[in-house]
Amino acid sequence: MSERDRRGLRLVSIAAYSAAVVSFGFAVVGSAFGGPHEVSLVNLVSGAALAVVPALRRFGPWAPPTCFFVVAVVTLWSLCTLLGEGVGLLYYYLVMAVGIPMIVGVRRLVACAVVVVVCLGAVIYLHFTVPDDTGLVPQWFAVTGFVVNVIVAACLAVAIVGSGLFQIERAETALAEELSRSDALLNNILPRSVAERLKQPDHAEVADSYDDASVLFADIAGFTEMSSHTTPADVVRYLDRLYTALDALVERHGLEKIKTTGDSYMVVSGVPVPRPDHLQELARFAMALQGTAAGVPNADGRATPLRIGLADGPVVAGIVGSKKFFFDVWGDAVNVASRMESTGAVGRIQVTASVHERLAGEFVFEERGVIAVKGKPDQTTWFLLGERSDRR
Repeated sequence: MSERDRRGLRLVSIAAYSAAVVSFGFAVVGSAFGGPHEVSLVNLVSGAALAVVPALRRFGPWAPPTCFFVVAVVTLWSLCTLLGEGVGLLYYYLVMAVGIPMIVGVRRLVACAVVVVVCLGAVIYLHFTVPDDTGLVPQWFAVTGFVVNVIVAACLAVAIVGSGLFQIERAETALAEELSRSDALLNNILPRSVAERLKQPDHAEVADSYDDASVLFADIAGFTEMSSHTTPADVVRYLDRLYTALDALVERHGLEKIKTTGDSYMVVSGVPVPRPDHLQELARFAMALQGTAAGVPNADGRATPLRIGLADGPVVAGIVGSKKFFFDVWGDAVNVASRMESTGAVGRIQVTASVHERLAGEFVFEERGVIAVKGKPDQTTWFLLGERSDRR
């Protein structure tokens, strides 16, 4: 059963119980003051029928509102014919016409239209065919009945509409909270600017090129050997502690974590928001990364050793996949950064000649020499040591 159906059933229950109380009340008052037995009987029977309406939900969401509508129409028609239209019974038809969209929902136009047509038709027909006062009850009873019916009809209208609006507001609040949680989850998966683009109804595919960006790969040295003699639970707890600390460091430096693959950690700078100091900030992050990782002991209780590689150049970034989608970065700079990590040394940050050339005035480097890089000519690489105290 949908939330809309449950909301409608709650409103039907309010209307049914309220109408049952009114019917029983008129039956008791009529019997106590010597009113017509047929009027008391109609009120008594309708009150009993209305009281069981909420229990009919076991037969489906349509059973309670349908039964309530039939009982209400027949009861009002019978009483109006017996007492006259001057006792104010016609107002209940208008209440039903107004309240039906709240009960069944505005999307069920056929049901709403049927109820409105029947109610308005009954009001018009009874107004022109039934006298104002049939003389069956004393004048004071008719006047009292009119006042009570007007008040009860107004209260029912307020209760039905007010309850419906309250439940709609509550549903909207729950929807807003759920949307907020979904947005938070999406922002954890994707960069915020990319997530905002993805949420636009007319968004095109997310695929952008960046002429100048920088890429970092970090790998846990000795992870395979450590995990071979460590329980899976301990390995997962260790990676969770480590990556949580690294994620916080990424946030502080304003960079973008792309993914973790086992014990490999990938970060980019200048993507998806270009920045002129992307390489400098990624270099600072790389140095801070070593200290942060060292502060997270592995499953053996030792400091986490990392190999880190850094490269720069043009890249392409975008979202791939339709269900388990993810944001990724491609390009020669990505491949070279991965090679810098895999051919690097434990506890060192290996960078390309291009990175060294761009940062030599702000950072201190140690030349490693010429190394073989898979898929590339031999390259001269450097180890990043730290920031210069006398920047040029």
